[in-house]
Amino acid sequence: MNNTEFNKLKKELLDECQSIMDAKQPEYTNKNIDVLYNFKSTGNHIGIKPAEVWAVFFHKHIQAILSHANNPDMPQAEPIESRYADAINYLFLGYALMNDKPKKDIISGTE
Repeated sequence: MNNTEFNKLKKELLDECQSIMDAKQPEYTNKNIDVLYNFKSTGNHIGIKPAEVWAVFFHKHIQAILSHANNPDMPQAEPIESRYADAINYLFLGYALMNDKPKKDIISGTE
């Protein structure tokens, strides 16, 4: 694969990331203006830190990608392309979560 082909694929994947984020964000935020609301509210409800919630959700996507890598013919609940796009979105969200508040708040789970 040459650089032009790679850049085209990268753009397609980033476009898919944005499309998924636009489609899923209203449901995950429950129309809250805080894009990190899902992690914070879930953590609050079950008694864990928002960063831990993020880690579980992110891990789910990575595990699906690894399962597909080990068995490309495995039946899929959703297209593998969307798993890659969601993994990138979770990296963006995790980065945002780590920059949302002082680290001590993320560690303690306080809001």
